[in-house]
Amino acid sequence: MSPKSNNKAMPAICNEGCNKQFEVNGFQTARLPGAIEKTYFICPHCKHEYVAFYTDLEVRELQAKIRLVQTKLQNPRVDQAATLKQVKDIQAQIKAGMDRVRANIEGG
Repeated sequence: MSPKSNNKAMPAICNEGCNKQFEVNGFQTARLPGAIEKTYFICPHCKHEYVAFYTDLEVRELQAKIRLVQTKLQNPRVDQAATLKQVKDIQAQIKAGMDRVRANIEGG
């Protein structure tokens, strides 16, 4: 498991651990068996781990697809309403996929 991180600070409270306030300075990503990736952050005080989401290959492909579709929105000649609908549909597929992977991993 090799964590990698992004930098975006946001305030958080460790409501499942020490109850202290802290700033999340990016998420870490760890590879799990079965091509699953876990994206998470850790409380710096008590080290409680908070999982933001899990992805599998199918979800990551949908994420790549949505990035491509979103770039079309910059083109004024593209049907904006149809493209926005396509974005919304892909977002729903991504959410369903992430929920499915989380249920498989966490047994929910």
